[in-house]
Amino acid sequence: MKGTRRSLGREVGVVDIGSNSVRLVIFDIFGAHFTPIYNEKVLAGLGRALKKTGRLSEEGKVLTLQALQRFVRIAKARNLPPLIIGATAALRMAEDAADFIKVIKRKTGLDISPISGDEEARLSAMGLISMHPRAKGLAADLGGASLELVEICQGEREPSVGRRKSLPLGPFDLIGDDLTKMGPKQIEKARKTIRSYLAEHTDLIKQGKGATLYLIGGAWRNLAAIHQSYVDYPLRTLQSYTLSPSVARKQAKWAYGDGREAVLKWPGLRQRRAETLPYSGLLLDILLDVVKPAQIVISHSGLREGLVHNAIPKTQRQRDPLFDGCRAFAKGSLQTVNFGRPLYRFISAIEPSLPTVFNTLDDARLLQAACLLAGIGKDLHPDYRAEGIFAAMLYAPVAGLYHEERVFLALCLFRSYTATREVPSPDIIKALLTPEQQNTASIIGAAMRLAAVATGQSSELLDAFTLRQKKGVLTLSVVKKENDLITDQIVFRLKKLASKLDLDYAIE
Repeated sequence: MKGTRRSLGREVGVVDIGSNSVRLVIFDIFGAHFTPIYNEKVLAGLGRALKKTGRLSEEGKVLTLQALQRFVRIAKARNLPPLIIGATAALRMAEDAADFIKVIKRKTGLDISPISGDEEARLSAMGLISMHPRAKGLAADLGGASLELVEICQGEREPSVGRRKSLPLGPFDLIGDDLTKMGPKQIEKARKTIRSYLAEHTDLIKQGKGATLYLIGGAWRNLAAIHQSYVDYPLRTLQSYTLSPSVARKQAKWAYGDGREAVLKWPGLRQRRAETLPYSGLLLDILLDVVKPAQIVISHSGLREGLVHNAIPKTQRQRDPLFDGCRAFAKGSLQTVNFGRPLYRFISAIEPSLPTVFNTLDDARLLQAACLLAGIGKDLHPDYRAEGIFAAMLYAPVAGLYHEERVFLALCLFRSYTATREVPSPDIIKALLTPEQQNTASIIGAAMRLAAVATGQSSELLDAFTLRQKKGVLTLSVVKKENDLITDQIVFRLKKLASKLDLDYAIE
């Protein structure tokens, strides 16, 4: 992969050849948003023997080649464009890598050019940015043989990649191929080595002080998943899962300390992955102590997403993935099309009366997203549409949302269908939204309901209506030729909305 732009189809396949795993991910692309629709992973352990022998694992080479042959057949059967390939530390560092690359070429036809450590860091950061368009701070991407540290800067149109460094601090590089033997001596030796490397890059590391530390990589995602299970966290999705430094550090210490045996035997976790978690906890413990971030955010996106993000045109990359994600999620499920933009114009009139529940820019962004999703669920039974949409939004493959924002959107949509029924998962609402956020979601839902009832979800008819507030009165105006559209039900909905805003109401 040489970082060149290409004309991508609706679906694109990415092959990630790492030190621990080989993976094929097929993405569905919609503007700046791309959703993984197929994901296959083989824990080949290609780089497990690097520390001991300087060469690729023989078993790992067999498993990797088998996986790549299968991936090529899948790509051909699905008529995908040429696969985008990211080959990282193992094929970059091993003395027999060039020979193995020739074997891969002969057996599969794939042309592989290992990416440099600097390029791997840049692409991992681009993957983070593709799903976190408001990202700023320090990203840490842990693979089997390396750790990439990247500064994420806030740009004018999108975040940008700043200084970065690839360090040989992966578990295979520091501990070796048998990670189960990480005893006290190995821990202390690894601790000194990690601190020594980090001390050489204080200018980069200080970018995370008091800011956000984004964690990328399967090992850290698994530690986060274990934490969610351990504390019975109500929203079981890892993308943008946020932890305080104290909680994250406690989890990290547990993983390589008292909880080590539990981690190695954790239900549903493959042995080869589980073996990397104690070291991942040790590295995270030290990283948190050195960086001193304000918060930790788990990112489900990294190198693979960065390879796709890097390949699409710049104008496409600069779009907000939240809005494109909402459009992609709603496509085919809307009860009417082209209603979102006029709905946002209509509801914007009440924005001055809404409290700031996240921040001014994010509140406006969430309101626009809610409008783009208005009317989804045409394929759901009307009696259960509100509940179905609420559940779907909680786990929708939509980027650019923190957990609280995701729940907020789900509640907005739920309340656009019903003001009286209890939400299906009150524990999620209670855990993640403040009473003020819940109330604001209810107001937005009521405004969406008013617009839908007044117009039959017609964008053409919505242009005939104007909502405005002035001097304590919420007024719904309609052009004279459409006066016969006003019904008792519309008056009822307007009255309900005005009451939630503590305003009087009028119709002109």
